[in-house]
Amino acid sequence: MNVTNKPNLSVPIFNGLYLTAAPGHEKTLELAMPHLSSIIDALNRHHYSPLLSEFLDTVLARFLRENDYTPKTVYMLRARMMKLKLILTAANPLRRVAELGTADVQALKDELPMLLKQNSKSGSKGENLHAYYSLFNRMIDEAIGDRLISAPIKIESCKSKRTAVTKAFLDSNLVSLFSAWPYQKYTADVDRNAVLKNANSYSFWLMPLGLFTGARLNELCQLRAHDVLQDIHGVDLISINANGFNKSLKTEQSAREIPICSKLIEMGFLEFVEERRQADGKDALLFSELVFDDKHLYSRAASRFFCGPITGTGFIGEHCPVAIDGGFNFKSFRRSFALRLERSGIPATTIAHLLGHKSEMQEVTVQHYLEKPPSIALLEQLERGLSYNVPSAHIHWQHFKHLVASQAGRETRGRKAKKTLH
Repeated sequence: MNVTNKPNLSVPIFNGLYLTAAPGHEKTLELAMPHLSSIIDALNRHHYSPLLSEFLDTVLARFLRENDYTPKTVYMLRARMMKLKLILTAANPLRRVAELGTADVQALKDELPMLLKQNSKSGSKGENLHAYYSLFNRMIDEAIGDRLISAPIKIESCKSKRTAVTKAFLDSNLVSLFSAWPYQKYTADVDRNAVLKNANSYSFWLMPLGLFTGARLNELCQLRAHDVLQDIHGVDLISINANGFNKSLKTEQSAREIPICSKLIEMGFLEFVEERRQADGKDALLFSELVFDDKHLYSRAASRFFCGPITGTGFIGEHCPVAIDGGFNFKSFRRSFALRLERSGIPATTIAHLLGHKSEMQEVTVQHYLEKPPSIALLEQLERGLSYNVPSAHIHWQHFKHLVASQAGRETRGRKAKKTLH
């Protein structure tokens, strides 16, 4: 008797892959079919998955295209993504996104701290790691959104102490700072070695500018002669803007004009600006000793001078001993500016406008300045609100110029800045 063997029933799932049921088990195949989509998705993800290195570049380009980052943030994002790419693809440059797994989380935890080579004395190590972990998690979100991986592979934020809140200076701290060597009354016959520090213009001007304008450090460092102007009402102003070579703002709302109060004028600030204008033209960088780089913008040398490489060092740490405990840095001038105005009863909207926190000048004008032009009203508010119990009659740019002249021809101390275009 002839026996006829029934063939197996096969269903194609993917290239070269079939699901087969033996005769009599067709019902099992029918039950399995609705659940094959997850298998097919996984196979498709692996088969069509882009190279991980290329995907990291795509994600970075997407972030930069969709967000209004400052140049400094762009630099930091590029540097961080480069380190992530190094750890994730160094062993296998041809890895695909679909191959990401929990082992990568452990690799980041193990290798990132060594790669960063963070100064052990710095309190920012945890915050730096958190920034890398956050960027990795954002990349994972993009991969899930693009259906390149199915399960989230997230890395938990590292445990680190909270960043110290920037403190405002007390009057006693300011007295110490403004009694230091840049603010002595130098004469024309001053000994060239009377002060071993380099007499740079920014070491004289940035502290009083920070204290009487509330501007951020880089906003001051990038100022050019054309940014100091006088409006139609006769008010001298500092224009904080991104108009010029390598200039930038933290946010769009940071653009503003700050009246120059009488204390700065008495110290010779307008004279200094005119000297720079006469020497190098209206586009001259006010502080010619400063140079630009992609990471630190114009503020690198100034930040090193005032704050030093670690907490409590630099000019502020040297002349304000409490800075050793943390919380005091150049931003403390901005904090002092805001608190003095607040305690003097200056409206919060006015303070926010002067600090460049949010664009509320129209509201400020409507509420408080109906009777006079905004620049005049703002100047009056500054003159009334910025009261520091700090002797300043002896402080003048002309005195500091004698020290600058005495150092002419003397070899510059410290590391020399890299030459770059302003």
